[in-house]
Amino acid sequence: MQIPGVIDSGNKYRQIDVPWSIRDVLLASGAVVGVVILTIVVASLLLRLASMDDDWLSEGKLLGFPVPLALAILLEAFFLGAVYFYAGVKRAATIQQLGFLPPEGRKPYLLALGAWIAGIIVLVVWSLLTEIIGIDLFKIPAPANELVDYSGIHLAFSIIVIGLFGPFCEEIFFRGFALPVFARRYGLWGGILISAALFSAFHFSIGALVPIFIFGIVLAWLYVRTGSIYPSMVAHAVQNIVATLMVN
Repeated sequence: MQIPGVIDSGNKYRQIDVPWSIRDVLLASGAVVGVVILTIVVASLLLRLASMDDDWLSEGKLLGFPVPLALAILLEAFFLGAVYFYAGVKRAATIQQLGFLPPEGRKPYLLALGAWIAGIIVLVVWSLLTEIIGIDLFKIPAPANELVDYSGIHLAFSIIVIGLFGPFCEEIFFRGFALPVFARRYGLWGGILISAALFSAFHFSIGALVPIFIFGIVLAWLYVRTGSIYPSMVAHAVQNIVATLMVN
């Protein structure tokens, strides 16, 4: 198995050319959280000044979009911005070091198909288990109606945000950016588990914590196995699109 910037030396992986550090990843993560919180606070204050009395988080508008959808777009954009600053500007990294390398042959995409199937299985099994247990807190929440509008062109736009833009940004941040440095410090599987935990935590959902963590492990393994970020992007995108349509 191979990961960009890491070579196999006696079954131990060591970093050779990724210039950023764990500190950069932690600072980037904190910056994303901070900017999201600041955006919510500022938007809330502006809406209060405009005398909007409705529940703006579910019914209001931000940047011309329903608030949940606008926040989803901003969160993904902040992921990209954080990677650009902490890896690109601060460390002069290249896109190849973030995993933008062409996979060899068709096998990587067959593995991506397998990763997506694994993700769906985890989603279904977890849903069944939580139904049997009957604890609502652990049930996977359905997307808010304001986040996914299941009608015409609105559905297409939601799919673009959730199914394409989201996976593109998240794979860059969690697999291309976070995984290599944690693997360097804690070993390959330590890096996979930590990056998957970070991936899960950033979805801000207790009910989805476990299935997203497991899917994060699958995506990290796929990235390591293929040496390219493209297959994990494909598997992630298909998973998001299918899961969103299944909810409907």
